[in-house]
Amino acid sequence: MKAAVAGAVLLPLPVTAHAAENDVRPVSLPFLWPRAELDDVAADGAGGVWVGGGQGAYCVPWIDYCALYSAGNPVVRRWTGSSWREYPINGWTGNGLIGRVASGAGRTWIGGDATDSGYFRYLAVFDGSSFQRVESPSAASVGMLSTGPAGTWITQAVGPDSAEPRLLRRDGDAWRAFDVPGHDAFISDVQGLAPDDAWAVGARRGEDGTGWRPAVARFDGAAWTWTTPPDLGSEYPGITKVVPVGPDDVWVMAAGGLAHWDGSGWTVIDGPGRIADLAVDGTGTPWVVTAYYDGGTLHRYSGGTWQPVALPAGTRLNDIAVTGTSTIWGVGRADDAPVVVSN
Repeated sequence: MKAAVAGAVLLPLPVTAHAAENDVRPVSLPFLWPRAELDDVAADGAGGVWVGGGQGAYCVPWIDYCALYSAGNPVVRRWTGSSWREYPINGWTGNGLIGRVASGAGRTWIGGDATDSGYFRYLAVFDGSSFQRVESPSAASVGMLSTGPAGTWITQAVGPDSAEPRLLRRDGDAWRAFDVPGHDAFISDVQGLAPDDAWAVGARRGEDGTGWRPAVARFDGAAWTWTTPPDLGSEYPGITKVVPVGPDDVWVMAAGGLAHWDGSGWTVIDGPGRIADLAVDGTGTPWVVTAYYDGGTLHRYSGGTWQPVALPAGTRLNDIAVTGTSTIWGVGRADDAPVVVSN
């Protein structure tokens, strides 16, 4: 692992606090090796952001696949308001990338692995000066990692007949298992406003044991209970993200669109394309980025319509986050190179 270098970027482009909402511009990148990628961006709750990904990947081609492949080395950088800062990632061995950065309620966690599979075998928490490895509950891969006012949650990639728990919360220095009713559910995200008010979203098998349908569960501090999910169609049935804004103000996302809970029912909003990520700003306005192969475009929902937000030429985003009231951040690629943008 290469030693961390603080303040790698000395002359970043400034992010003007008074920029127009649609004035999205590139932010100078941290120092990265060739063949880098940025996969995740998360607000740190103090006006800054974290980005995660990898650098130095390589492929030795043979016919139509890689005879030798490496995802390179992990990347985690923090925007401090004027520059990017790098911190040691302790307990990491070998090659790989950081596929998940989760930050909230004063905590920041990362998840990484040697492959870009969406599952993690390395977990670590930031202690203020470096990332310290945290052992996962078992040999199973971690499939979901979230943190915030409702605590730090993970899922384990285990089969329906496994004795290993599938959903766990970090309690002190240990992982505590929680039962999700039935063994046919896939949890994609957990977020909450307090330890006794959290939401989980994903997909469940149909009542006849076949097919999948959207799934929403709510946590009261002691147990999870399934609730009626929104009807987001059958083409992309799984709900992939939840953003609670208030007890009766919750947004969820599926590939085909959004749904909003107002305390009594769901209102479904068709997306501007297949949706890859969702963020809700301090004014209650949802922002989405479309799937990378649908253009990786940025949109905000206002006045009952989707308003496209212009991006720098050639930019495609894959993940977004919000800091402050309405400062949007995004990571993706532009001209086959990693890019960070903000307004």
